[in-house]
Amino acid sequence: MIDWVAIPAGPFPIGDDPARLYPPDEDETPRRVVSVEGFRISRTPVAGEDGVPLTYVSRADAEAFCAASGVRLPTDNEWEAAARGGDDRLWPWGDELPDTTRATFGQGIGGPSPVGLHPAGAAACGALDMAGNVFEWTADGAARGGSYLSGPDELRCSARLPVNPAARDPYVGFRVAAVEPRREFDWVEVPAGDYVIGRDPGETRQQLVDVDAFELARTPVTNAQYERFVAEGGAAAPPHWPAPNDHPVTFVDWDEASAFCAWAGGRLPTEGEWEKAARGTDSRTFPWGDEEDESRAKVGVGMKHGSTSPVGSHPDGASPYGLLDMAGNVWEWTSTEYPPGERVLRGGSFASPGLAWARCTMRSRSRPGRRQAHIGFRVARGAA
Repeated sequence: MIDWVAIPAGPFPIGDDPARLYPPDEDETPRRVVSVEGFRISRTPVAGEDGVPLTYVSRADAEAFCAASGVRLPTDNEWEAAARGGDDRLWPWGDELPDTTRATFGQGIGGPSPVGLHPAGAAACGALDMAGNVFEWTADGAARGGSYLSGPDELRCSARLPVNPAARDPYVGFRVAAVEPRREFDWVEVPAGDYVIGRDPGETRQQLVDVDAFELARTPVTNAQYERFVAEGGAAAPPHWPAPNDHPVTFVDWDEASAFCAWAGGRLPTEGEWEKAARGTDSRTFPWGDEEDESRAKVGVGMKHGSTSPVGSHPDGASPYGLLDMAGNVWEWTSTEYPPGERVLRGGSFASPGLAWARCTMRSRSRPGRRQAHIGFRVARGAA
């Protein structure tokens, strides 16, 4: 679980003043004020089970980790805004020279220390290890923050180290960022634990799966929720618009659904997460139980004569956790790739011939570029 630090929106000074004690390199100047939107940044660099920052990662490796976790690398400006706040300080804690109570630095040999070892070196926002320990990848390519090998100069908030994106070094790691959520969702928490997934041939092989706690939106994303994303240039308007505000948005491909989730401060659920949210832990056939009752789901009307219904129209079809529309209305994209080059869809839709297509274990799949009137999605995020 990520320990987030919130960074408010607003102007921040970046760069440095050449007249100061530690004059900046040319790539730090000119001193200027930039505006960033509100975002979240992890309190410490990403670490392994031993608590030491993950290193020997290229920028692509770091980006792949972020993509799998529904987060991203901070931009160069975001990293510096988090490190120095708004008061033009030289180092995250202020203008006092670095010492061993504030940072891991100045070691001729050695390696990174466990993250969070120096609370006295915290930035104004509360982020730790933003000076020393490991340089950190940013989305713009430069590495920031200095490392256990660095002197005081490289630990400055404005110092930048150009690094080839393909490099893997023992002194370069990363931390993660995410936007502050732009949309409010009715979140439902799904607890951690073991549960059985899979049931029939052609579906997932029955197996015991362990998932961390997470949250899932109670209903699929609606046209109204998607509208602001379109207005801000995140995607083109779906071709079926205008459409009812309270119906699930459709004609959205996998990449557009993923982009909306990232914009909204979340991610797509994995296939395992989706099934646990729909089914609970008792291996039921449908979200509501084992009874075949088409009044509990929007299925069976077909593409020619059918269409979506308002989300939440079938409260009697709720899952054990209170999630709605987990059977019927629209198929839902998941983040799971299977087989290679395709993404798993779950839940069935109004166009499905009947309830057999809306069982909790039923899976479909499609190429990520597919758009159709019976495919939508919902948003997930890690548990608060």
